[in-house]
Amino acid sequence: MKRILAAAALLALSGGAAAQAPQPTRSFNAVYSISGRGVEAGEFLYGVKFENGAYEATARRRMTGMVAMLVGSAQNYSYSARGRVTPQGLDPEAYRHQGGKRNRLVTVDFTGAQPVTEANPVMGMGNPPATAAQKAGTVDQVTAIASMIVAEGDPCSRTVRVLMDGRSRFDFVLRPAGKVRLNTRAYRGEAIRCSVAFRPIAGFPDPQEAATLTFLFARTDSGLYAPLRIEMPTDIEQVGVAVLEAKSYTVT
Repeated sequence: MKRILAAAALLALSGGAAAQAPQPTRSFNAVYSISGRGVEAGEFLYGVKFENGAYEATARRRMTGMVAMLVGSAQNYSYSARGRVTPQGLDPEAYRHQGGKRNRLVTVDFTGAQPVTEANPVMGMGNPPATAAQKAGTVDQVTAIASMIVAEGDPCSRTVRVLMDGRSRFDFVLRPAGKVRLNTRAYRGEAIRCSVAFRPIAGFPDPQEAATLTFLFARTDSGLYAPLRIEMPTDIEQVGVAVLEAKSYTVT
C-alpha cells in the first residue's frame, strides 16, 4: 500500500503532453480524500500553474482520523516541482519532497545528463538501484500529474516514465477504457476512464509486483484534464482497493 499510495499521491502520475506557443496562463488546484473500504484515511492537496513557458507544482499528503492516530506524521509529506513547457512535453528541472518518519529532505536535479538525487538523512537507492539508462527521460511524480492535466489529445494514450522520490523507477502505461458517469462531491457528469498498468523497473526498497489501476478524468472548459479519481489495489486485506477521489477542484 505504501508503494501504491506514494505513486498515486501522489497520485501518483509524464506522458508526452504537448504544448503549443503561445499558451495562456492556466492553473489547476484540487483536494483529494484517501480512503480504503469506504473509510477516509487521509487527504492529498495538489496544485499546478502553467505560465510563460514554465510550470510550478506543489502537493501535500497528510493522514487523518484513526490512521493519523496509528502512524502519526510518518506518512505526511510535502512536495514541489518546477520545469519548462516544451513542444515535446513537460521538462522537469528540480524536484523536492520532505517528510516521513525521519523528516527526510530529498531533492532531484534534472538539468544534467541524468537526474541527480540528494537526500538528508541519506537513503538507500533500492535493490537494484535504477541505472543511468533507466533514469533517462524520466520525470518526478509531481510533474507526471501535471503532464496528464495539461495533456493534448487523449490523456489515456501515453506511457508515464516516473522516477518517484528520486529513487523508485516505474512506468504507468495508460490505455483508454471507455467513459463512465460519475456523481461525487466534486463532479457530476461523464468521466474519461483509463486502465493503467503499473510496471516496476528498479530502485525500490522492497520487492514489487505489477498491478492495474484505474484513473478517471474530466475535460474542463480551459482544455485541462481534471484528475477525479484513482483506484488502486493493495496487498492489505483490510484496505482492499485504495481510492483517491477529488473532494473539490478549481481550474483557471
